[in-house]
Amino acid sequence: MSVSAFFLQRIRPTDVPRGEPPPGLLAFYWHFIRQTRWLYLAMFVTGLVVAGVDTLVPVFIGKLVTLMQAPERAAAFSAAAPMLLGMAALVLFGRPLALVADTMVRNIAVVPGVTSLIRWQSHWHVVRQGWTFFQNDFAGRIANRVMQTSNAVRESVVSSIRAIWYIVIYGVTALVLMASADWRLAVPTVLWFASYVFFLRHFVPRMRDLARASSELRSALMGRVVDSYTNILTVKLFARARDEDAYVRESVDEHTLAIAAHMKLTTQFMATLSAMNALFLVSTATIGVLLWAHGHIAAGMVATALPLAWQIASVAGWVSWEVTGIFENVGVVQEGMETIAVPHTLVDQPDARELVVPRGEIRFEHLTFTYGRSDGKRVLDDLNLVVKPGERVGLSAARAPASRRW
Repeated sequence: MSVSAFFLQRIRPTDVPRGEPPPGLLAFYWHFIRQTRWLYLAMFVTGLVVAGVDTLVPVFIGKLVTLMQAPERAAAFSAAAPMLLGMAALVLFGRPLALVADTMVRNIAVVPGVTSLIRWQSHWHVVRQGWTFFQNDFAGRIANRVMQTSNAVRESVVSSIRAIWYIVIYGVTALVLMASADWRLAVPTVLWFASYVFFLRHFVPRMRDLARASSELRSALMGRVVDSYTNILTVKLFARARDEDAYVRESVDEHTLAIAAHMKLTTQFMATLSAMNALFLVSTATIGVLLWAHGHIAAGMVATALPLAWQIASVAGWVSWEVTGIFENVGVVQEGMETIAVPHTLVDQPDARELVVPRGEIRFEHLTFTYGRSDGKRVLDDLNLVVKPGERVGLSAARAPASRRW
């Protein structure tokens, strides 16, 4: 059995869903997460291992620099041989195995299985809505929300797990190592983290709102395009191509403006982060060299601090994108919930019995029906109808007296 088949047999994405997607955002997420929570727990563990191993690389570099400064080189290398072999084994075998395990869980299990599960259950719920639900929206927008929400739920959860581990592991390790050598070496890291928090608080909500607006406009554009294609016969028969062009062009222009606003903020986001990281690296290097020059720390500590600072700066950009992506996906999920997390309007009574058909007779008693019009006009008003076995009955548009039996 292949690894992919192993995971899919345990996820079973197209089983009949249990329960409806709830309307609350956190409840909506948990509704899908809890069904495959063992996969997310596995990702949590593998992510911790990968982040931990990556954080040890700067420590190894510092130890190598300290070792090479030993006056008795042969004796020092002989004494450090077990440590060097352990470092080599971790880099050659430990890290690749951890990366493979993390990638397998994410790409082989989560991406295909979880995505299909969310997509199937969303479709299963939506397709059982009443006729008016589909009459009041574009088919293209409904389909787009069902398809996109599954990706957004999966990616926001996966990104959250990865971002949390990397920023926590790197940050805590850097602060502990630098502060243990000299508290002044940790000052740039503390200041950078404080600035990073304000940086995220400023940009992330704005990028989330722009992403949600862009997602809504993209769904509207998709709805109009699909609507034009669906009704193409009418468009051709009445020669209304120009009207359809204007109809779609309006959505394209609105979506273009939304994308431009999003990209403008993204450019500001990257420029600010680049300046913060540059200042962080230079200040850490300056303080480290000055402390070494005055004999407060060893050269090995400087060799450890600089790669750690570089890793934090590099990971910060990635984490920022991950955090931004998380909020963008949350915006997509919130938009999708407007279609998916909608309770069914046509449901059985709590005490409804299973339908049993002992013979071929259809009976309607006091049937009233309306399309939900504001004027309350009824299409069927207190209709009584019996269709006996073998009969074919047609209903005309003429209004019948109330309570008349057909």
